[in-house]
Amino acid sequence: MVEQVEDSTQYLTDEDALAMARYLKSLPAQKPSGGYEPHAEPDLPTRNGNRVDAPQAVGARVYISFCAQCHGVEGAGVPNVFPRLAGNPAVITEDTTSLIRLMVEGGNSPATISGPPRQAMPGFAQTLTNAQMANVLSWIRMSWGNDARPITANDIQSLSEKLHK
Repeated sequence: MVEQVEDSTQYLTDEDALAMARYLKSLPAQKPSGGYEPHAEPDLPTRNGNRVDAPQAVGARVYISFCAQCHGVEGAGVPNVFPRLAGNPAVITEDTTSLIRLMVEGGNSPATISGPPRQAMPGFAQTLTNAQMANVLSWIRMSWGNDARPITANDIQSLSEKLHK
C-alpha cells in the first residue's frame, strides 16, 4: 500500500477520490471476522488462557516493552503518526497475513506531498521469538475491546518461511 499511496492515490483529484469512495461503498458488506466494543470488560480467564491478570501475560509484557511507546498503553496510537490498534480493522480482520508480516518485517508509512512525515516500524523477527510475536499479536487482537481469534507461533513460522524463501 505504501507504493500505491506514494505513486498513485495521493495525486487523485477530489472528484476521483469521491468516485472511488462511491464505488467502494456500493460493494456488498463483508462479514466481520472480529469485533470491537470499546468499553467491554476483559474476560481474563478466556483471554489469557492461563488465568493470569493481563499485566502478567506474556503478550502484555511484550506489548509494554516494544509497542506501547508508539501505539500507547491503551492502543490509541497517535493521530497522523502511529496507528490506533484498538478497533483497527487491520488488527481484528480474519486474514492476519498483513498483521503478521508487519510484525516480522516491519514497515513504513507512505511519503506524501501534503501528509504527515514518514514513520517506520521495525521488524521484530530478529528480536522476538515466534511465540512472543504470536503472544503479543493475540493480546492486541483481544485487548481494548478488540475481539478476534488468537495468532499462533505456527502462523508466524509459516508466513516467515514464505516471506524468506
